[in-house]
Amino acid sequence: MSHSAKGFFFLLSLWIWAVPLQAVAETAEQAFDKGVAAAADGDYEKALQWFTQAREKGLKRPSLDYNLGVAYYRLGRLDAARRHFERLSAVPGYAAIAHYNLGLVANKAGDEAAAIVWFRRAREEARDPRLKRLSALALRRLGVVEARRPPARRGSGFAAVQLGYDSNVKLASDVLPQATGQDDGYAEVMAGGGYWLTGGSQAGLRLNMSADLQRYQDLTDYDYGQLQLGLYTYRRLARWRLRAGLSWNESFLGGNRYLRILGAELRARHALSKADQLRLRYRFNRLRANDDRFDSLAGLRHQVRAGLRHRAGGHRLTGYYQLELNDRNDSRTLAGFTSTSPTRHALGLSVDLRLAAVWRGRLDGRYRLSRYNDPSDTSNGPITREDRQWRLAGRLSYQVAEDWEIEGQYSYYANNSNMDGDTYHRHLVSLGVSRYF
Repeated sequence: MSHSAKGFFFLLSLWIWAVPLQAVAETAEQAFDKGVAAAADGDYEKALQWFTQAREKGLKRPSLDYNLGVAYYRLGRLDAARRHFERLSAVPGYAAIAHYNLGLVANKAGDEAAAIVWFRRAREEARDPRLKRLSALALRRLGVVEARRPPARRGSGFAAVQLGYDSNVKLASDVLPQATGQDDGYAEVMAGGGYWLTGGSQAGLRLNMSADLQRYQDLTDYDYGQLQLGLYTYRRLARWRLRAGLSWNESFLGGNRYLRILGAELRARHALSKADQLRLRYRFNRLRANDDRFDSLAGLRHQVRAGLRHRAGGHRLTGYYQLELNDRNDSRTLAGFTSTSPTRHALGLSVDLRLAAVWRGRLDGRYRLSRYNDPSDTSNGPITREDRQWRLAGRLSYQVAEDWEIEGQYSYYANNSNMDGDTYHRHLVSLGVSRYF
């Protein structure tokens, strides 16, 4: 990058706030004011000393983090500047200015790819026209020339391809373990999208579509595919955000028709604070077997979920409890009766992480207890089946361009059952690329 191109990267040093303090010691306020004065004179070493003293005396407010970040940046201490701007980005109302300055820090550190991501985020989030213009100028100086996008897109979607390894291939069923004990590689292709028929997320009607095809290298009887269509209405009621809709899902197993699932769903989100959200969901499904071999899976399913989500900057922590009730056809053969109708209790916890401007991660854990409604006939007499399953998963993605992403995933399942042959362990590893539009 030329010297003239770098010259525009200045911090908004005029944006050094001096908001009146409440319930803070006067000495801390005086130290902060002296830091502001020193920064205005260009003496950032002295400004850093005063700002640090203000913090040690108990001053806590966003403008202190901002000015500490400015001082560290001016002194070339980029890691310290980054930490303060990242902390500032978690404060409601300060994300845009924090992301702009993270762009400045990344550019000065020589990471132009990260700088572009931060400047784009600042431009999209900024409500202040001046900050929006500065972010756009920063992008142009970095050689990013973009056509102006419409303020709102009616449609969006994605397509993805991935290759994976399955250590213990199993039937694509939520109530029949039937793990093969065999491993195999697979390829998977996915695509999905949605279109706003009317309005938007505040009040609108949206049509969603998706398709998924997974093919194993050798165990082709376990190839799985599905098509899904959903129609959802969105509404906002005070601090509640509501979504209700109907869905249709058609699945295929081994190249043959498998199950048809009709669904109805209601979701509700309630803002408890700027960082915390209550999340509720009820889902009803009617399952129909398209192949007589799987008639025992047909029937009704109810799921009720309650959870909480906490946001901290670009990170999210989500926990939930889910109750699932099933009334399936069950299996009645000459060999006896087998229940396929479990009552389930599940606890889940996930963490979504923004590790850097172009890196994201997710950690996911779930414990599920399943107790089937009726005893099943076995060689040892009637047994009421109980399964206890752990699922642990991790995902890491890298944004190679604005709409392209490379992603690696790992999942582990440990299913412990009191039924012979239904205890298994399973590892899934995959690597793929996604395109968003």
